[in-house]
Amino acid sequence: MPGPSRWPFVVPIGAAILLFSFVLVPRDAQNNPTQALNAPLFVIGMIVTIVAILGWLRDAMREWRDTEHGVHEPALAVAGGTAAAALMPGTSGRALVPAHRGAMVALEAEPEFVAVEPPPGVHMPGPSPWPFFLPIAATVMLFGFIFSSVLIVGGLILAVIGLGGWLRDAWKEWQSTEAVGHVVPETRDPVKAWPKRLGPIFAGVIAISLLIVLAPLGLNYLNSLTPASAGPTAAAVPEVPEISASTATSFDTGTLLVPAGRPFDLIFHNNHEGVPHNVRIDDSPAGAVVIFDGEEITGIADITYQVPAIDEGDYYFLCRVHPNMNGTLQARPESGGAPPAGPRASPGAPSPGAAPSP
Repeated sequence: MPGPSRWPFVVPIGAAILLFSFVLVPRDAQNNPTQALNAPLFVIGMIVTIVAILGWLRDAMREWRDTEHGVHEPALAVAGGTAAAALMPGTSGRALVPAHRGAMVALEAEPEFVAVEPPPGVHMPGPSPWPFFLPIAATVMLFGFIFSSVLIVGGLILAVIGLGGWLRDAWKEWQSTEAVGHVVPETRDPVKAWPKRLGPIFAGVIAISLLIVLAPLGLNYLNSLTPASAGPTAAAVPEVPEISASTATSFDTGTLLVPAGRPFDLIFHNNHEGVPHNVRIDDSPAGAVVIFDGEEITGIADITYQVPAIDEGDYYFLCRVHPNMNGTLQARPESGGAPPAGPRASPGAPSPGAAPSP
């Protein structure tokens, strides 16, 4: 029996911290998530998990190496002197005192370790790296379900490699058992059993997957470093924007571009026969502030809404009757053209607009 290990206790702690990093995410005043994860918790969880896995691997390799050289540690960590003495041949009746890590050792001369072979018919297979590599593949696939399907593909590639290697080793063990009656491992040395070519392959697949996932973010960041050009926006802002609806599930567009900083007319075409629709503009999907609430019209009909001035920015529009009909309203500066004359309602006050025309 090997000695006690702390790592099976530490690994779940790291996994729990990682889980909480996806639950306890930063939120804004409307309780909407502002980030995909809690970065400090995620870093802490990764550090704890990686340290625990490496510590567990180090202990396992050391145990296998000691066993290969005929060193068998007795189970000295059993609580109670009687139990410890019972597990140590020749120590009955001798005084025992606590030693390093709570082990019980005899006060007399150092015990001689005798090589202990398993009973007849009991044989141990050699060390296997696959229980270490397959959880890495599962972890990459788990992050794929959270961040990007590219990581799912990368994790599947790693899982196929790991399962193939494990199946190959199992097949060799079955063949040796069939031939000589028990498992004959190629080596019991964990250093020799470790697939040295597999580490770079796993690291390469993970690196390529992460590069594909992070490349768009990197490009966006580089674009953000480019100074914004002065003057009007590249998008052509219509002087009189239009929007239409033909079904009860969505408008005919998910993005509505309108002029910023001045009142404007918004033409709404209800092409859904016999069904009422309208256009409402909110500050956000939460609907904390209703900037404009147009009159409902039953199709087929058109209406021209008179919308008050809206500051530059992104807003939310929807149909009051069918809230599943919604989209993003972008208020942008115009490239030119004089605004139409005439007073408009102030922002935040609903305006029914003009009467519908058939």
